[in-house]
Amino acid sequence: MTSIGLQISPQMNLLGYILKAVIERNLQTEHGRRVFSRLRGTYLVGASAMQVTLVFHDNGLEIHSGKTSTPDAWVWGRLDALLGVALQKGLLKPIIKRQLRAGGKVWRLIKLIGLLRTEVKT
Repeated sequence: MTSIGLQISPQMNLLGYILKAVIERNLQTEHGRRVFSRLRGTYLVGASAMQVTLVFHDNGLEIHSGKTSTPDAWVWGRLDALLGVALQKGLLKPIIKRQLRAGGKVWRLIKLIGLLRTEVKT
């Protein structure tokens, strides 16, 4: 059973709610559930002044406002660039334009991006 726990606190920021909504939506697909089941570890996602820590474990996912521990991998950038990745507008261009930066065990972000990507119907 996959579950998403969202730490509700007065400090929860918009980025946390956006990520939760995108992940919940993508868990409705077989691909999303498969990627989710393989994710483990701690990821820090930042946009402007907002930070969210995603902690994947055997029982699901915890989403915390701010940096709660040392992340295995992190991605930081402009909110529109992060949303562009989720909407499949590409990852390379925002990195080249320095709208996104990544660090830590960067290869672990590939699975996270796979979970965040939304099918765009035209």
